[in-house]
Amino acid sequence: MVASLITGCTIAAMFGLIAVSQPETIPGYVVSDLQLISQESKPDWSARWTGPIEAATILAWFHGYGYPRFLTDLNGDGVIDELDTIELADILGKGPMKTQTPLGTDDARLVVGLARYVAERYPDEFVIKIYDASFPAEFSAAGFGQFAPDVIDGIVLEVKEDPSIAAYEHELESAEGVIVGLEENEGENNTYLTGRSFLYDETPEGYTPVDLAWAEEDRWTPGYQGQVLETAAMTDDGMYIDYRGAWTPVEFILVLSPIEQRRGGPPTVEGCPPEAVAYDVTVSQLFDPVTDRRIGSVRVEECVTRDGDIDTYTYTLTNIDFTTLDGCGLCFFLIHVPPTLPTVSHSEPLPWLFTGFPGLWAWRTPLGDCGLLPGESATFSASVPGPTADTYVSGGVGACVSPPDGDGLVLVPLLAIRTTGPSEEGEDGGPDEEPGCPDLTVIRVESVCSLDRERTVTVAATIKNIGDQPTPVTTWARLSSSTHPGSDYAAVGILDPGEETVIHLSFSFSFKYPPCVDFTVEADTFNAIDECNESNNEMDGSICCPK
Repeated sequence: MVASLITGCTIAAMFGLIAVSQPETIPGYVVSDLQLISQESKPDWSARWTGPIEAATILAWFHGYGYPRFLTDLNGDGVIDELDTIELADILGKGPMKTQTPLGTDDARLVVGLARYVAERYPDEFVIKIYDASFPAEFSAAGFGQFAPDVIDGIVLEVKEDPSIAAYEHELESAEGVIVGLEENEGENNTYLTGRSFLYDETPEGYTPVDLAWAEEDRWTPGYQGQVLETAAMTDDGMYIDYRGAWTPVEFILVLSPIEQRRGGPPTVEGCPPEAVAYDVTVSQLFDPVTDRRIGSVRVEECVTRDGDIDTYTYTLTNIDFTTLDGCGLCFFLIHVPPTLPTVSHSEPLPWLFTGFPGLWAWRTPLGDCGLLPGESATFSASVPGPTADTYVSGGVGACVSPPDGDGLVLVPLLAIRTTGPSEEGEDGGPDEEPGCPDLTVIRVESVCSLDRERTVTVAATIKNIGDQPTPVTTWARLSSSTHPGSDYAAVGILDPGEETVIHLSFSFSFKYPPCVDFTVEADTFNAIDECNESNNEMDGSICCPK
């Protein structure tokens, strides 16, 4: 496949004759790669074992997220997998969490057992947040003495307010391990589940759809395996979850939280191997969906390789020049894929997270991260059953959003891009079949102001063809101002794909007008050519002349 440069678009912008729409809103957030451990995995286990099972579940997830010492080859079979997570839960339950004793694992023993395990392996790197205002009293009643945040060496225990849906959502989106404690029967130990997902849209009744990793045995799966409990949460006098057909109070939420996110992962891909099935490069211009002004651009390099019956799509996302108002970059990357195509595996650099929904590959950073800054790149991959065909697909990138004060939902705004990705084998519409087009845009303006009998503003504007075809004729660019009189035009010769040129335009105005000028430079002002994107021709600027 020949590499090509293609512009991005906003709603209803066009690529040749093919329209590209804004990416769909992500339906919610889901923690990928969360193991489902059954409470029947060991003959001496029972429903009393949900505490150590869910503690081992979040430790196993962190093992794959940059903390390898949390899980080792405990059964000695040469691999680290769910069987080792079962052994870890057994160690925790028969050790510090005291699951087999008559008192069993209550909130205090769960916290203390997990805290000691974490502090021994990663001292001073984690906080355990406890959403239960009464926890200090429970801690003392369990025989652990006076509660204090530093009562256990090497880790901080932070007591917060009682559980809420907002806290559950916020902690999941922050890439933290979340254990939910349900009070099935007053006076008895809680039943524990691991938070896995939530949807942004509420049900018609006002409930929040959630699902959790549940230690209840899945009778439909061979061997021993837990389940995903698909349910809903609501707020009344507290947080409740629909559990076994009844609204059950969420009495306690435990959150295992790194003090600082780890970074690293797959290096940026240098080239694509000659035996690759497909290779393509797209450059997308980003536009503000409200003002339709250009606010940056991104480059996506895609390389598709095949190993037997598995196709791997590797993407290197480069932030060319996008920044947010607070100086951060891109924290979200989305690719649309066929909804029936299963994802076999994926990879991403830390601290990026993969979220899979039917029809979507989505990578995002935790809340509070500054993401990809201008000039930075990150490499992601996803593998699917092959053979597939490489085709043009829509996608999106999202700006980093600062977390709100306190807890709460954060929706990541998406900006549309055009790239390539998998389709079912035999589908039409591959990159080699799409008609090419030129696309002129203003990528830079520099201005000066001189004084004589009038003020004169002179602008040097760089016009670039970011399309994949040459401009067929000479075009014209225009300098204008909405606040001051005067304008100017300059011819722009034929530009090949990727070629740019600098033109100079100027206009003068009398001293009776304000010295500060807002101006606009527009490429192809007379619409002489059909472009890939007709909405990216303008760039604004301003200058204040001497008084």
